[in-house]
Amino acid sequence: MTRLILFIAAVAALVAAAVWLANNPGTVSMTWRGWQIDTSVGVLIAAIIVAVIVILLLAKLWSYLSGRVEAFTLARRERRLKRGLVSLGDGFAAVQAGQGQAARKLAKEAGTLLNDNPAVLVLRKDAAVLAGDAREMQVAAEALLARPETELAGLRSLAEKAMRDGDIVGALGHARRAMGRKDAPAWALQIVLDMEVSAERWNEALSVLDEKLARDAFSPTELKRLRSRLYTLQAQAMLGHGDASSAANAAKKAMDIDDTNPAAVAAFAKAMTAQGKGRKAAGAVERAWAVKPNAELLSAYRALVPGESALDWARRIDALAKAAPDHPESRLAVAEASLEAELWGQTRNRLAGLTGSDAPPDVRARAAHLLADVERRERGDANKAAEWLDLALKIQRAPARAGRKPKTAAEILAQA
Repeated sequence: MTRLILFIAAVAALVAAAVWLANNPGTVSMTWRGWQIDTSVGVLIAAIIVAVIVILLLAKLWSYLSGRVEAFTLARRERRLKRGLVSLGDGFAAVQAGQGQAARKLAKEAGTLLNDNPAVLVLRKDAAVLAGDAREMQVAAEALLARPETELAGLRSLAEKAMRDGDIVGALGHARRAMGRKDAPAWALQIVLDMEVSAERWNEALSVLDEKLARDAFSPTELKRLRSRLYTLQAQAMLGHGDASSAANAAKKAMDIDDTNPAAVAAFAKAMTAQGKGRKAAGAVERAWAVKPNAELLSAYRALVPGESALDWARRIDALAKAAPDHPESRLAVAEASLEAELWGQTRNRLAGLTGSDAPPDVRARAAHLLADVERRERGDANKAAEWLDLALKIQRAPARAGRKPKTAAEILAQA
């Protein structure tokens, strides 16, 4: 009803205006570039109204055509996007399935349809890795570095490639760049730590463990063990270079962290012996032996008193063994020292039962070798000695890994 009233009012106003213009026509004269136009005011107003209507119609027509073109463009873009996303998903599925060629083809197709979409770069990288194309992988990984959101993915691939190529400097550079981010990942710390351990840069490796990331990556027990083992390895390296004083300091740091670390105690004892202070390390070796007897401690303990007789050594090792009398290493140590001192009865007594099937293979083999020496040296019984040697050879023993330095943090943690 309101609209009808407004419409009637508008029509009335227009009629009134038309009547008024008819009663008062007036004249209008226009001159432009040599043209003169004379007309009435009513005609001019009518011409203006017609011009406005034409302009509005043209504008509406332009808007309609533009909208159709834009709709066509958007529809085409949406079809390309859908096809690109399908190719992208199929490409990642091909990577998971191990189909290298299919993955590369789909990555290329997705790249054409999605242009510079970061996911396409990730797919290109993964497909190149699967296909063994190092150059393509590097190009894609370097492109990922341009965006903070994809930088870590690129850095990881470049660091791993550098490691495969033996490029320690490159691997460290990429991993350290990753560690410099607020959201630094654990893999970056692992690579840096492993590279420093492999290169035997012990101070640098220890500094890595001071990072907050290390406390997140390792449990407190693992972190403690890693620190102790790194100081131990540093001490052993210093001993190899003849720097006994520094070796003793490093070994002492390892012992302060973990006083049951036998390798640290052995390194400390050797370093002190090299400085003529071997007897000061005796207590540390004895405490470590009580916790975990082993051959490394035994060697260090013997070196504490240079030039002692076989009998004195047998007495000293017998006293040491009382800290863990039933441990196979204690019994073997006493047996070996007694054999050297020609205490045949004590040798046999300590070896009794160590060649049984319930003993570890390594212990059985070593005991059999010692018993062969007893038979040969005490009684001159070559046949019996041969039997013991034959038993030792038949015992299945694990491959010896002594003397091999760990190359990664995982290997350090895996050490007994």
